[in-house]
Amino acid sequence: MPRFAAVSGLAGMTPSGSLADGGVLFGRRVMTLVRGLHGDAVWWRNGRIEGVGTAREVDRRAPRRLPRFECRDALVTPGFVDGHTHFAMWALGRRRVQLIGAGSRAEAVARVAAGTPSQGWIVGHGWDANGWSEAPDRHVLDQVHAIPVYLDSVDVHAAWVNSAALAVARVMRETPDPPGGRIVRDAAGEPTGVLLERAVELVSRLVPTPSAEILDEAIRDAQAEAHRLGVTGIHDVEDERAWGAFRRLERAGDLRLRVLFHPPVAALPHLVRRGARSGTGSRWLGMGGVKLFLDGSLGSRTAWMLEAYEGSRDRGMPVASEAEAREAMRLAATNGIAVTTHAIGDAAVRRALDLLEQLPRTRLPHRIEHFQCVHPDDLARAARAGIVASMQPAHLLTDIPLVDRHWGGRGRGAYAFRSLLQRRTAMVFGSDVPVASIDPREGVYAALERKGFYGAPGQGWRPEEKLGFEEVVRGYTVGAAHASGTSRRLGRLAPGMEADLVAWAVDPAVERGDGDAFRAGHAALTVVGGRVVMHP
Repeated sequence: MPRFAAVSGLAGMTPSGSLADGGVLFGRRVMTLVRGLHGDAVWWRNGRIEGVGTAREVDRRAPRRLPRFECRDALVTPGFVDGHTHFAMWALGRRRVQLIGAGSRAEAVARVAAGTPSQGWIVGHGWDANGWSEAPDRHVLDQVHAIPVYLDSVDVHAAWVNSAALAVARVMRETPDPPGGRIVRDAAGEPTGVLLERAVELVSRLVPTPSAEILDEAIRDAQAEAHRLGVTGIHDVEDERAWGAFRRLERAGDLRLRVLFHPPVAALPHLVRRGARSGTGSRWLGMGGVKLFLDGSLGSRTAWMLEAYEGSRDRGMPVASEAEAREAMRLAATNGIAVTTHAIGDAAVRRALDLLEQLPRTRLPHRIEHFQCVHPDDLARAARAGIVASMQPAHLLTDIPLVDRHWGGRGRGAYAFRSLLQRRTAMVFGSDVPVASIDPREGVYAALERKGFYGAPGQGWRPEEKLGFEEVVRGYTVGAAHASGTSRRLGRLAPGMEADLVAWAVDPAVERGDGDAFRAGHAALTVVGGRVVMHP
């Protein structure tokens, strides 16, 4: 493990002092991602990189007053940016009933039973019934809580609620399925307590909203956890409340993540009226593209496919009509707002490409979130149109058996990283937290090894799509900077660039593509804007 020590202490580093945004880091190697620029040390001041070179050279050039950090065995990279988060949801979810990893319905119910009510509700997140022998059902929740219970699925495309929650929402046998959603019903036509896609909103809109103070505190705590994991920025997909929280933190001087914010399509009329434009904002908080959905998810079998799911006549479901999507995209792009489109199934991906190709360019590139299953005929289209593919390698940890089961041979177009890179597709990698862990070690491992959570299959799933280590790092750094329009100041370690960097305590085998080695390591030092935000 890398040796870490501060040769010059941090006691004199204050937010307003020059030392706060400067330092010198000695590592094993500095991966600059700049051709011809190499070294084992880097130094910065006033929040920007001053130089990269040998330890002796950098130590001589850097002013003695700057603190020195010894991490001689570490690999130093640009700061990792998570290209797809629901950060505020994750921050609040850390305080709710955690259902991720519950291996059975009984285990999930036991965790719910132990949950603490907040504002008269039990709220939880993370259940995944794909491996359960018993389906989620409102009656088992009724047995442990009489107050309303609302539980998001791990992919956030379904909700499991009890009878009290259905009663509050007035969802009953006669309630019709809303457009783009489905109320799951039993043989008698009664709601089971499972809601899919837009039907989730029938109940979710009634769940009490945490106060601004609770939200801000939760985001501060989550930011510290992100720093601990080597995350220096996020591309966040949420509503106006999250945007407001990030703005409050920025005004208070507490925002130490680079945030590119993608508001929902529901906010589009308001954004147009106030003249919002993608690519505007501060060095900490910027405006991204408006987010809209074209389909659901693989886990809920609502991802929209060109052909039916294996062993079924169901093709999933579009959650917006072509006309609705086209009009929203046109309104956004003609007003300088990029489009950020959720598309998982190959039918949804094709529609996204069809619509985005027709749009005028904006300051930021249009992008497709997930880009999960792509028909072979469509693999080159994103690159030709300058569309960013925003993908989440960590989903491979759980999706491999689902892809094989539900998509069969079409799975060759799923998570097709190598095929897309060969076609020069601009890719940005992220986690989709809280759907998957924000820990970038999981995503790097998955992109390098293409294995499930426990290491199967041994040679990797569709190993021809594996990436090399530097290619994966670029997806979290250079790719993220391109997607956010910040390539001139972020994504690489070179003189003049902002000092966002991470020292990774990892075995050198990672540079030869050993995903297990990266997964076994950890972030030893995280720097954002020249400020050390995490160190042992």
